[in-house]
Amino acid sequence: MDVWDPIGVKDEPNAQDEYDGCLGGVYELLVTGASDESIEDHLWRIVTERMELSAKKSDMADTVKALRQIPLRPNPD
Repeated sequence: MDVWDPIGVKDEPNAQDEYDGCLGGVYELLVTGASDESIEDHLWRIVTERMELSAKKSDMADTVKALRQIPLRPNPD
């Protein structure tokens, strides 16, 4: 939420779970080795299609960079 907060709720205590519905798809892309471009595209679609906000795909680059810094293990399924 510190890096990707398209609707500006990071300082709203009652909205800290606002993006939880996006986590599964992003996690899956990360652990399956998706390209940065694929992750940017996924985030961009969330912003533009689900949230109906205006954004450029390049706006997602800092978020992808931050996501790549998170140490993740693939789901054992």
